[in-house]
Amino acid sequence: MAVEAHHLHLFYPEVLVNRGLGKAPKILPAILGDQKEGLCMPISGTSQLMSPFNNLAVATAAANGRKRKREDISFSGEGISVLLQNQIVDLDHLVAQHTQRMGAELAERRKRYALQLVGAVEFGMRKRVKAKDDEIERAKKLNWNLEERIRTLIVENQIWRELAQTNEATANVLRANLEQLLAAQAGVLDEKAQGCDGASAADDAESCFCGENDDGKAATVGGSPAWTCRSCGQREPTVLLLPCRHLCVCVACGPAVDFCPICNCNKSGSVNVNLS
Repeated sequence: MAVEAHHLHLFYPEVLVNRGLGKAPKILPAILGDQKEGLCMPISGTSQLMSPFNNLAVATAAANGRKRKREDISFSGEGISVLLQNQIVDLDHLVAQHTQRMGAELAERRKRYALQLVGAVEFGMRKRVKAKDDEIERAKKLNWNLEERIRTLIVENQIWRELAQTNEATANVLRANLEQLLAAQAGVLDEKAQGCDGASAADDAESCFCGENDDGKAATVGGSPAWTCRSCGQREPTVLLLPCRHLCVCVACGPAVDFCPICNCNKSGSVNVNLS
C-alpha cells in the first residue's frame, strides 16, 4: 500500500528564492533566530525551541559581525543538517504510526471477514442439516406406512388361507358324497342289467340317493320310470341339489327349480354330475 507523504519544506522561502551565497548573511538571522535569545525555530511537531549554538558562539558571532561570514555560513549549515535529521526522524515516526494504524485496520477487517465467512458457512451447513432431517422424517413416515401395509397384508393372507382351507374341506366333503352317489348309481345300473324289478331297483336307488332325507315317495311321476327327472319326467337326472343332496333333476330343470321335488327343501345350490 502506497503511503502519501507530505513534502516538508526544510528551508525557508528566502533561502529557496535567494540561492546565492552572497546573500546568505542577510537571511541567516531569520534562519538562526534571535541572536540575543540564542534560539532557533522549533522542530516540526514539537513546541521546544532549539539551541544549536551555545551562548559563547552567539556572542562571538554578534561581536565580529561581517568579518566572519564563512564561519556563520558553516554554523548555519550545521543547523540545517540538524533540522533535516530531525525532520527525517519525524517523518519516519509518522510513517511508522501510519503503518501501525493501517496494520491494525487490516487486521480488524480480516477478522470481520473471517467472522462473516464462518457465519455464512455455518448458515449453509445448518440449512443442509435441516434438509437432511426433513428427509429422514419423510423416510421414517414412509417406512411406517409400509410396515402398516405389510401387517395388513399378513392379516388378509391369513384370512384368505383360512377361507381356502374351509373351501377345501367343503370340496372334500362334496367329493366324498359325490363318489358315494356315483357308487350307488353304478350299483343301481348293475341291478338293472341283471333284470331286477325296475320298480324295486328304482326305490332302492332313490333310498340311496336320499339317505336320511328320503320321504319314500312314489317311484314314478305321471306313469314315467323313477330314474328320470322329477321335474320334467323325460331326461336323466344329473343335477345334485344342495343342501339335501338329492340327484333328482336334469340339467335343463336344475336352474328352474327353487326347491327339491323329493323333500321340498329350499335349494341353496346345485352341482352338475357327469355320469358318463
